[in-house]
Amino acid sequence: MTRYWEQQRERSFTIMLYGMAWATLLLGRQIARLILFPIVGYFLLTSPRAVRASRHALRRLLGRKPSWMDVARHFYTYATCAIDRLYFLKGREGQFHITAQRPAAVTEIASSGRGCLLLVAHLGSFESLRALGTTQRNLPLSVLLDREQGKKMIGLLERLNPQLATQLIDASLRGPALVLKLKEAMQAGRIVCMMADRARADERALAVQFMGGAVRFPEGPWSLAKALGVPVLLGFGLYRGGRRYDVSFELFAERITAERANRAAELQAHAQRYAQRLEFHAQRAPYNWFNFYDYWADEPAGSFPASSFK
Repeated sequence: MTRYWEQQRERSFTIMLYGMAWATLLLGRQIARLILFPIVGYFLLTSPRAVRASRHALRRLLGRKPSWMDVARHFYTYATCAIDRLYFLKGREGQFHITAQRPAAVTEIASSGRGCLLLVAHLGSFESLRALGTTQRNLPLSVLLDREQGKKMIGLLERLNPQLATQLIDASLRGPALVLKLKEAMQAGRIVCMMADRARADERALAVQFMGGAVRFPEGPWSLAKALGVPVLLGFGLYRGGRRYDVSFELFAERITAERANRAAELQAHAQRYAQRLEFHAQRAPYNWFNFYDYWADEPAGSFPASSFK
């Protein structure tokens, strides 16, 4: 069973995005969302691992056994956010109603020009966050992404929005080279976005409790934040149906600290507190959870068989 997300082939939803890009942008969102129904049905029938992962997650998020309709809604929510991503990238965010919550402390840091780290997750729409920051407020934004993972996806996104290529920092650099790139971005007063909810099989990870189970969060975001000495913000963009998105930002810490003698425990505590905030927002919008692989380390692979659906 695939336990780590990077071991999955770049298939399914990437292919859907390529196939849907033309229809979405030329025929309009209403028609595109109708086309999604047979596409989602296809993946429900041909992606057993993703279906199983959906059931595992929804069982925890909903607090009950998920039905086929729950899983279908889960897939459809992901697909909707995927096609909406195309509109955000093309600068058409005016089609959507975006409600933003931005505390004064977050606004002050984002506008200060001193650089900060914005942690995001595979929950809802990152593009709604990016569009709000770069288009509406003209904030200097960089995105940390591994170009070795999802090459087709990144290629499509860069063709849709060439400016995105100038905002990307390649996470495959690793080590001192990556830290130097991030430090340069921070010194330039940029807001650097990175995912904090997935750990690779070969990277240092922190064990945390999330939705009643054990998961691996990457240590990287917390080690980088400590090394760079910059503020850490959290961002969540939740899809609420129709054309509505709720975007919220939080100040997580002015600075991440960890004494050498107690470094591991302190970084783990930061990751656990982040897990609590992520859980809070995931429970607000359970169908926005987009980690379609065996996410919980204590969940036996292959458990919760298809026959358990009712």
